[in-house]
Amino acid sequence: MLPRMPRTLWIALLLIFAACAPRSQARGTPVPAEPAAQVRYHFGDDARWADPDFDDSAWAVAQRGRWPVPPYDSNGFIWVRVRVPARGVAAGPLALCVRGKNVLIADEIFVNGVLVGRQGSLPPRTEMSLFARDEVFSLPAGLAAPGSAAVLAFRAWYPAGVRSLAREGGAAFTIDASQMQHLALQADHDASLIAEGPNLALNGIILILGLGLLFFWRWAGGRDLLVCSWMLMATSLMSLWNVASPLGLVSISGRAFFVVDAGLQALSMAATVELVWTVHGLRALGVKRLYHASWAIGTAAYLILMLAVKPSPIILWSGLTMMPAIASFDCIQIAVNLWALMVKRANRLIAVAMIVIAVADLLQNFGYLRGAKFGPFQETYFGLSLFLCEFALFVMLGQRAWKAWRARDELRVEFDAAREVQQQLVAPAVDVPGFKIESVYAPAKHVGGDFFRVLPEADGGVLVVVGDVSGKGLKAAMTVSAIVGALRTMPALPPSRILGALNRGLAGQMQGGFVTCCAARIGQDGTVSIANAGHLSPYRNGVEVPAAAGLPLGIDPAAEYEESQFQLQPAEPLTFVSDGIVEARNAAGELFGFDRTLQISASGAEAIARAAMDFGQDDDITVLTLTRLEESVPSNGPLSAPTLVPA
Repeated sequence: MLPRMPRTLWIALLLIFAACAPRSQARGTPVPAEPAAQVRYHFGDDARWADPDFDDSAWAVAQRGRWPVPPYDSNGFIWVRVRVPARGVAAGPLALCVRGKNVLIADEIFVNGVLVGRQGSLPPRTEMSLFARDEVFSLPAGLAAPGSAAVLAFRAWYPAGVRSLAREGGAAFTIDASQMQHLALQADHDASLIAEGPNLALNGIILILGLGLLFFWRWAGGRDLLVCSWMLMATSLMSLWNVASPLGLVSISGRAFFVVDAGLQALSMAATVELVWTVHGLRALGVKRLYHASWAIGTAAYLILMLAVKPSPIILWSGLTMMPAIASFDCIQIAVNLWALMVKRANRLIAVAMIVIAVADLLQNFGYLRGAKFGPFQETYFGLSLFLCEFALFVMLGQRAWKAWRARDELRVEFDAAREVQQQLVAPAVDVPGFKIESVYAPAKHVGGDFFRVLPEADGGVLVVVGDVSGKGLKAAMTVSAIVGALRTMPALPPSRILGALNRGLAGQMQGGFVTCCAARIGQDGTVSIANAGHLSPYRNGVEVPAAAGLPLGIDPAAEYEESQFQLQPAEPLTFVSDGIVEARNAAGELFGFDRTLQISASGAEAIARAAMDFGQDDDITVLTLTRLEESVPSNGPLSAPTLVPA
């Protein structure tokens, strides 16, 4: 059963298959009419052949006014001689119009032995005439008389790349009144602009869509949007470039044109590969490399052929490999998307669009996909099918990205709500009687896995619990919520028993994760009891506190924790940090490390956290500093329960 597809894709498919029927040619070089006089040609180069009195009767006669391209291993020169009647009125100046040069050449034109015009430049400083445009050359007064026949000598040079590909050349020459020639040429140019109007408009629309997709990607994200906008812009720019240059809308040398053209072609084909692999989630690295190699070889061969001046073996090989390489690119694209269509059964509409583009390109390259005129307009079926498919790609990926962005926006709202909840659970610490406390909590994402609690006790002491849940994000934040909730309801216990209770509650719930935690009770007289479950030891007055490190919480329910004791003197800071401090990483990949942490451990919490964040935050950062004051404030009496002050 065929997949359901938008009407535009069915139209594109019908256009591809209908293109096999004979059609009128949409664009190309006009074939000159049957000449009234014989056109003779000769390979080689000799300035004497411009002389109108030169006897060219031994030269070969061109068939239908078309002459063969010089042999590949020749010097590339050919001379063409023909007698052209002057049709102007006696009073007006005359001009020569040259039309229909269909290959890339450099040439000079002589009328009755006088050089009247040139396009490009001949060896040794060669520069090809870009697209060999039709052109009018004014004739000096008296060079040709109306009603007479002038001897025209056409000296042309074909670069090696053209000689290896083209079979014949040709041109049509007319001598008429200068004003009439210029008006006719301008009329033809205006007609060409009108005829190419739809092509320019369609590709302009694709370019705008590509830019729009790029802006949307900056807003919504998604690699598929990026590579699709890349492909749309490169393809449309290449098509616009190939239309604007022959029309004379771009003034550039032949070599520069082909460098830009090859670059745009390479960008378009590389983007196509990345789009196919991204959208379908393919993993066949070998096929992808072959896919890339095909466009790289085809583009390189094209560039070599168009820029080559002298014959060489590499030009012959380029001529042999260019078309097979490009055909291989299209065949791989068809095969890969057929596999995605039939086997993966995902992104079917995108796969169909990419298949249609590849089939259309193959048919055009082998001469089966022509174009047609629609009134004054002309368009190729390949260009039309490309527009329809690229427009469909824009719509499909745009719709998918919009839905994904809406989903992310809703998720962002949920994260913001979770962050507000966590900020209430892990609020900034405040001073308690007898102690000055400062804290900084900076999650690496919307929500984090660090936590701390400061719990004043009835006897004037204070309990500090600092921890870090493995991982980041929402899952770690949910574990933090459970731990903070347990600490709120837990009775006053020694640090070792607090860690034991938390460990038993978390065991079997962490799904391979764990929690590091440090609990310390600081008495009113400065006596400190501390127990550690795999967390970083705190720092006392710039020196690391030696504490027995137990197993992190949630791994072994039978784990036990030891307590260590020391005396905290008045005005001595006790600093607790999470591993987000020591694991801060700069752009060069260097860690902040333990040495830097030790050096600043006596600073305030804000200064320590700021130093790590400026270095390069890579994880949640928590810093809590507690300083025992000189004179403790005595307790007003026993409390029925611990007073929970926001941490």
